[in-house]
Amino acid sequence: MAQAAMANRDTSVSHLCKELGIKPVTLYPYVDPNGNLREYGSRVLKMP
Repeated sequence: MAQAAMANRDTSVSHLCKELGIKPVTLYPYVDPNGNLREYGSRVLKMP
């Protein structure tokens, strides 16, 4: 959900984080500002 929202240029990061109940510092290790999954996010999603 966060990845798709970040890909939308109209998305406010602060609003998204508020909806998810997290802080931007928690979001950014997983998803970059353009909605691309970062390396750490990929590793977490591949965990069994």
